[in-house]
Amino acid sequence: MPIRKPHVAVASVARTSAEVLVGVLIDRKAQANVTAQALPHWRRLTPLAAWAAITLPGIGRNEILKAVDATLERRGVPARRLILLGEGIAARRTLELVLQGALACAGMLAIGLPCGALSFPVAPTAAAIRLVVHPQGRRASDDLIEALRAADIDERVIRLNPAGAGDSLIAASAAETFVLELVAAVGHQARYGVRTDEIQTT
Repeated sequence: MPIRKPHVAVASVARTSAEVLVGVLIDRKAQANVTAQALPHWRRLTPLAAWAAITLPGIGRNEILKAVDATLERRGVPARRLILLGEGIAARRTLELVLQGALACAGMLAIGLPCGALSFPVAPTAAAIRLVVHPQGRRASDDLIEALRAADIDERVIRLNPAGAGDSLIAASAAETFVLELVAAVGHQARYGVRTDEIQTT
């Protein structure tokens, strides 16, 4: 069966004046059910953001870094305005690079990623990390989440109910919350130099 890939239309003009660029990680060897179904809807909900496909030739360190760097260069967008979005093992490998300090971005949304323990200490990062986690056994999920919280970074997690974990529409609905949040926060930061989640009310 051929692998269905999410369609991401890339503008004919390479560079963009949009305040936010959402880079969708596409692993040629994996099926991205949630992204494929939800992407058109998410794009309609975020008209001020630019969206770009980041096709990964593989999920090795250099392959991911080169693909992201090439997209930033082509679109003329700084890393501080980039939101990365991915699923599965490609999302996990990319998240590891962000947490190692090897890959800069404003935020990352990882959906249905493997949540085993990290093999390295988390480096300081300003990136907002958002996870939509499938049930993998409480201990497996907690290993990654506890490492993020111990590092005192901006992280939020939605755990899917086991009863609906296999439903891509439920996962997409959960992820949509984070898509809208990240686009709004990074857009606000681009305009005013501060993210909406950094504003303190008195």
